Order: sequence, then C-alpha cells, then structure tokens
Amino acid sequence: VSCLVADAFIWFAADMAAEMGVAWLPFWTAGPNSLSTHVYTDEIREKIGVSGIQGREDELLNFIPGMSKVRFRDLQEGIVFGNLNSLFSRMLHRMGQVLPKATAVFINSFEELDDSLTNDLKSKLKTYLNIGPFNLITPPPVVPNTTGCLQWLKERKPTSVV
Repeated sequence: VSCLVADAFIWFAADMAAEMGVAWLPFWTAGPNSLSTHVYTDEIREKIGVSGIQGREDELLNFIPGMSKVRFRDLQEGIVFGNLNSLFSRMLHRMGQVLPKATAVFINSFEELDDSLTNDLKSKLKTYLNIGPFNLITPPPVVPNTTGCLQWLKERKPTSVV
C-alpha cells in the first residue's frame, strides 16, 4: 500500500495513513465553496460568532477569498447556526482542520470555475486537484425502453415530430 484514498468526510483516514506510513489523499465530492467553508470554519465562527445570524442573514463572507458573494444564510447548517455540536457538524469541522495535512485533496470540480477560490484553496492545501465534474465524465445509466416510443421516433423523418 502506497497511499490511502478516502472520502474527505472520513477525516480520521489521515490518522490511518500516518500509522501505515503512506500518503493520505482525501476526495471531496461536493464543490469548492462548501470545501472552503469547512476549511475556514474556525475563522468564520470567530468573525460571525456562533450564536446565530438573526438580522445578519444577508451579510457577505467577503473576508474569505472567492466567497465574497456568499451570504451568511447560504452557509451550511453547523457552521455558525444549527446544532454545532452534532456529530455531523463536529466531523465536518474536524475535516476542515485536518485537510491541510493531506498529501493532496481531489475535488469534483474544474479549475476554471472560480480562479480566486481555486487559488485560495491551493494556498491552503498542499496539493489541490480538480478532477471533475464527474457528472460530465460518467455516462448516464441506460434506462430500458419499455414503451416503444424511441423506436417510433426513429421511424419518423427528422424534425417532423413536435
């Protein structure tokens, strides 16, 4: 075994990789904005607080590169509102703290989506690799044609059916 590839949510894979003496390569399946909020959770909490956002819902995260158009209300539950002590919130918080130690972080996105966000994540993480989006590289599942509609359409002249 030369590396351990795991979903980034499973942050404790970092400890497993360290025990095995191999590289840890977490994969984040969502987009870069959500990843950034988890990497910046401590700073977001310090700046906004953790006692709720009532009356501040439309303020912007302009203190995080690439997130200047994101409103406080757009943050995921568990960052500054909701149950911050739930198992899920604590796991995501810990993930954000541990990800900078990863050998590389793979993400389901593409680099050109947002230069400032991408460049910031590249500065926070050792290696940041966009390898998606997967919905463009994975073919859709084949659904059986049980009605005969497709065959009927194939028998018609092009542009003759509305």
